[in-house]
Amino acid sequence: MIKLLVSDLDGTLLSAEKKVTPADLKAIKDLKESGVDICLASGRMDNEMAKVALMLQGDFHQISQNGAYVITRERETLYEKVFSEEIARSVYNTVKSPETITLVCSNHTNFVEQDHEALAEIQKYLFFPIEKEPNMSGEFGQSLFPSKISVISFPDEIFAIEKAILEQFSNEVDCYVSAPGCLDIMPKNISKGHSLRILLSHLNLKEDEIACVGDSFNDIPMFNITPHSFAMKGGEPEVQKLTTHVVSSVKDVAEYILDYNAKISVK
Repeated sequence: MIKLLVSDLDGTLLSAEKKVTPADLKAIKDLKESGVDICLASGRMDNEMAKVALMLQGDFHQISQNGAYVITRERETLYEKVFSEEIARSVYNTVKSPETITLVCSNHTNFVEQDHEALAEIQKYLFFPIEKEPNMSGEFGQSLFPSKISVISFPDEIFAIEKAILEQFSNEVDCYVSAPGCLDIMPKNISKGHSLRILLSHLNLKEDEIACVGDSFNDIPMFNITPHSFAMKGGEPEVQKLTTHVVSSVKDVAEYILDYNAKISVK
């Protein structure tokens, strides 16, 4: 039976207005009542994901910042990883540019070095304020221990930035396009898939006992784990090709799981 649903947030369970639809909220409750556990997996920070958990009215496992942190619903930290001071500084100084916005994410806060006219628009999508740190590079290893560096630019430029970063830092970082126009740069071997395996080991679950749903490239590592993978219809077309199902909502996934489990229990 499927015992765990792993759901992405933005573009999947969470709308651009930071809301969960009533239908998806009921679907999550129905799954929990049927005995299916839930894990939220996102590029967002843990404290932002806690806000979503409040909307969903429950306790959930959390894979935050694309896998930099794994926290159980009992609030036990299973895994955490940040950049080394040297790599954080090198990557940051390479990607920062007047033409782009570069966010540095610690465990609970997003930082930016200087104001940008687009920051107000970006802030609308976040649950907590972006803080200004004029001495960003100098604070690495001192007051800042980043687990993610995000570059925000025009969508057609993001893939070029990703290619350049991987050419220079292929042994030190992994990159994921987490949303159109947003590139997340992570410490090497950090992904939703890597951290999901850590959670599965903790929960003693097999790969075919989970289902995963998401919409973007940073969800692919977790799709590769399970035969029950679901891409959102409004997500990236290339991502949809790599999953076993394409759906319109998390509600659709929940219905699949409940039907699948019902058939298995009859057998």
